[in-house]
Amino acid sequence: MKRLFIGWLCLLLFAGCASPAAPAPTPTTVVAYPVPQDYPSLPTTSVYPGPSADEGQPTMLTFYIVEPVRSTDSQLKGGGPSQAPIRIVNLSRDGSVIAETAIGTDGQFSVPLHDVAAGDSVAIVFNDQVASSYTREQLQPFSIQTLPSGELVMSSVIVVP
Repeated sequence: MKRLFIGWLCLLLFAGCASPAAPAPTPTTVVAYPVPQDYPSLPTTSVYPGPSADEGQPTMLTFYIVEPVRSTDSQLKGGGPSQAPIRIVNLSRDGSVIAETAIGTDGQFSVPLHDVAAGDSVAIVFNDQVASSYTREQLQPFSIQTLPSGELVMSSVIVVP
């Protein structure tokens, strides 16, 4: 009985595998659907109002470092809110300072990059020891980490070889 059951199961398996393959679809030409002559045309300009510079709307204060950052790079580039004072630090080397600067009016910065190795973590830290139009309370929600020293890490990257 056992052999009969196994034989029957194998027969079903072979019959299922032997089914013919589905035919390949034949390419067809695409014909545009005709638009009736009396169909109204849509306006070409958008009437949706853009974002306003309301005081009630929160401002997005994002910082970034242009990736990839290589250990052989001579410059570190990035951006953030205009005129924000920042400090570039190497988190892997006890937060050693690489550079201190303020982001330009165009929202970008470029600083010399030195003393980094592959695998190090380089970060932008908000420099709240310099007078600025930004406060720690404004930037706190946008930080990705707070260091034990209390400094706000705004963005970080891992240095690649």
